[in-house]
Amino acid sequence: MAKFRNLAANFGEIVQYENDKGARDIGLHLTEKRKSGSERVTAALIWFQMKGVMKETLPQEKYERAEFVRVRLMTAHLKFWFLQPMSTYLVVYVESVDQFLILNLQRYVEDRWGRDILYLEQETAIVEVSKDSPLDEQAFSLLLERSNLDEWKRALDAKDEEVRLCIRDYNLVWHFGTADVRDAEHQIIFWDWQSKTRAQLFIQERLIEAGSEWVTLREHWQHMSNVDDLQDMYTYLDFFADDECEGELSWDEGEDSPFIQLELQNGQAVYGEDCGGEFISYEFGVRLNDLGQRIFEQVQVLERIGLIELKEGSGEFVSTAPWHARDV
Repeated sequence: MAKFRNLAANFGEIVQYENDKGARDIGLHLTEKRKSGSERVTAALIWFQMKGVMKETLPQEKYERAEFVRVRLMTAHLKFWFLQPMSTYLVVYVESVDQFLILNLQRYVEDRWGRDILYLEQETAIVEVSKDSPLDEQAFSLLLERSNLDEWKRALDAKDEEVRLCIRDYNLVWHFGTADVRDAEHQIIFWDWQSKTRAQLFIQERLIEAGSEWVTLREHWQHMSNVDDLQDMYTYLDFFADDECEGELSWDEGEDSPFIQLELQNGQAVYGEDCGGEFISYEFGVRLNDLGQRIFEQVQVLERIGLIELKEGSGEFVSTAPWHARDV
């Protein structure tokens, strides 16, 4: 518990029941660090149930061969957590590797038993915690992001999907929404990998009058996908053919690389360069559509009331590969 407290204190304020009657060991009221160095207390209050596995029970060699760490929990507690409006997270400390793992108990129960958990008569049940979900800085960041939904919905009076897009991409939307006043333009470089099981997208910006180089605002890897999947993920953007997009990619194999046509969802065609059979590189324009303009207005509201801070020119990396999936 002392080790967990030291870790969690970097991300919020510890809270605890005076009496142990809530079937939850400890809570954390998440905070956000501001540019000024101060912290904003968020609406995210997260509850944790703590378990530990001793090294004699699970030695390092056995842990490294395992896919999951299994712990036994009271069925009555699983029922309680399932019914609560606020999620409870199981945190397991594995002594042999000095590692915390995290699991969303409410979602786990929903996926494994659903409402049948309420009629489960056995006294205890085994819960499997994936080794691929460590309790680290990214986990706390995801906990905060997913807990912001209700707070932002109340502030914006907007649809869930719009708020989720706003939470995920508010910094990116701001760059597009302020393009005119900053004299900026945007493009997308899309790599359709032939030798890997992913597509790769670079969303870039440059300042026109300043004659600056293209800066990557976001790099996005999408497992087993194509450009249609990426357009579906960025529903607030218009992807369009742009003759002014000038490719800087050069692939010299002694002969000119052939060009391959790609059709966007709007029916426009763009042409890509086949880079030695490794990937095909396409370039095209991008801008906010009507939904994007609406989300940009919401971003302005969130900044004005102090729920977000914007970072101009900051690069981001997104990966949706299955091995990056998290149990938070």
